[in-house]
Formats: sequence, structure tokens, C-alpha cells
Amino acid sequence: MIPRGEDARRRETLTPALALALALTSPLGLACSGEAGERPPAVERAPEPTPTALPHQDPFAEQDLEALRPRPRLSWPTVIPHITSTFGWRTNPITGAGSKLHRGLDLRGQTGDPVLSIGDGTIRFAGHDPFLGTCVIVDHGGGLTSWYGHLSDLLVYEGMVVERGAAIGLVGTTGRSQAPHLHLSIKIGETSVDPLLVLGAPAYAYPALLGPPEEAPPAPSGAS
Repeated sequence: MIPRGEDARRRETLTPALALALALTSPLGLACSGEAGERPPAVERAPEPTPTALPHQDPFAEQDLEALRPRPRLSWPTVIPHITSTFGWRTNPITGAGSKLHRGLDLRGQTGDPVLSIGDGTIRFAGHDPFLGTCVIVDHGGGLTSWYGHLSDLLVYEGMVVERGAAIGLVGTTGRSQAPHLHLSIKIGETSVDPLLVLGAPAYAYPALLGPPEEAPPAPSGAS
């Protein structure tokens, strides 16, 4: 950069064209060097607001539409659902005296018939229970579990991932049982619920087997 005093002396000896060029370039040099004035302060950008997560919303609960909430796809644990005893109070089948809460369904079957998982899940337990005998518990997630009792054999192991309809055991009569059948219980958390409320009515029902058998009519008098 040329000092201002030197610049003035040189203008006196330079030709008009060079003097004009020098006059045009000197202010530019002064401005670029910062001597002509200070730069305006940089404008700081305001920080962008951090998006906040929306509060948890449950439209089914808010609109009282619990009955329309999507449920896991479930199916029956036997090829042909043949219900012999429903959920609820009944006469103790072992002692024949008193009443006992039956926390599930009994499904008739022959020893060795396949028992199917009602839905996708993970095997939580596969072993022996004092009452259910050889049994399997499938964890379907969300607090939903299914229990399969009185099996004659196991086809799964604990920690195994199964799909809906996968064979997990065979019908039997182990534990407190008097004849080959499958006991199915469904729990939400620690509470047993009626499997019919979860699975719905089977496509091929046996209404006559849902209640106690009717007594045969008495034989007409004089019949041999």
C-alpha cells in the first residue's frame, strides 16, 4: 500500500492517465485494508428451536374405541377345536365334589395329536408342572401369554421363537387329567381370561359339548 503523502507527490509527476488510475485504485486499497472504516458486525443467527416430542397419544383410549383396537392375529391350538369344558366355575372333575374355577378351555384330542401355538411368540417355559403336567408357555408380547397343559411330549425348548400355527407339543393326559385332552389358558399379565374372548368362537363349534350331557330319556314302561 502506498502512503498518502507519497501518493500525493507521485500524482504531481505522473501523467493525467496514470494519476486517474491511481486515484481510482487508492480508495479501493484503503477500503480493502480496513482503514476506510470498520466492518459492520456480523449478524448472529438465532438458534433453531429444538423440536419437542409429542406427548404419547392413544386415540383408541381417548375416543373410547377400545373394542376397535387391533389385536394380534391368533388361531386355535388344535386342528379341529372340540371344546369339552369352558372357562368358569365347575364341579371339581378329579374329586367330583365342590366347585373349582376352571381358568381355561379343555379341548378333546387323541394322544399324539399336534398342539399348535395360537400366535407368534417365544417359548417362555417348556417342562413339567404339578397340575398341568407337561406344559408349554408361549410369550406373545404385550403381556399376553398362552399356556398348553397335559401334553404327552414337547416339540420346543425355552427361548425358541415360534410362529402362529407351529407345532409345540402333542396332546396327552399328564398332570391332573383323567383322559387325553388339551388344556388352554390365556393370560394378560397375571390374570387369566376366557380364551373365547381372545380367540373368538371356533369356525366349527360343538354346542352340545359346551354344557353338561343331557340324561337319556327313560325307557317306556313294558319295554324289554
